Amino acid sequence: MAGDGITLIVGDEELLVERAIGDVVASARADDPETEVIDLVPGELEPGKLAELTSPSLFGGGKVLVLRSAQDLGKDLTAEVLAYAKDPADDVALVAVHHGGAKGKALVDGLAKAGARKVSCPKVTKVGERIDFVRNEVRRAGDRISPDGARMLLDAVGNDLRELAGACGQLVADTGGRIDDAAGARYYPGRA
Repeated sequence: MAGDGITLIVGDEELLVERAIGDVVASARADDPETEVIDLVPGELEPGKLAELTSPSLFGGGKVLVLRSAQDLGKDLTAEVLAYAKDPADDVALVAVHHGGAKGKALVDGLAKAGARKVSCPKVTKVGERIDFVRNEVRRAGDRISPDGARMLLDAVGNDLRELAGACGQLVADTGGRIDDAAGARYYPGRA
């Protein structure tokens, strides 16, 4: 499996974290549609479990292991993850999701040192960041929108990223890929 090896997702913007995990899963399943996805939280992971989950299967097939709330892994489990990162299995993509901050920093530093691909998913809190998000969402859906159009959409829909992402996709679909300020005003009049 040409999985993504080890991916470190740092941040707590839920939509962006889920997308980053989805990208790893999609990449693994592009190579092997039968790839198994195993979602774990620290309470479900006891010492030795990682070695068990990353060992080759008798039936073959790849795996994506998603370690959520990795900042909450204890010292022993962090050491186990870092030891695995030095010699990862070819058919396993390991995704460690860390909320950021100082807690569990040894894991972040160790995975970075081991060459993990890092994806940042910080909270989108500033107006300018949300406008950039809207513009990127529209671009992702195959169109473009002006900064003023993005601001108007933000004013109409509100600050929730999931709602904004849905509105952007819907706007591109409804306009046939021709978004201008007038189209935005027509589909999303008023304020949130």
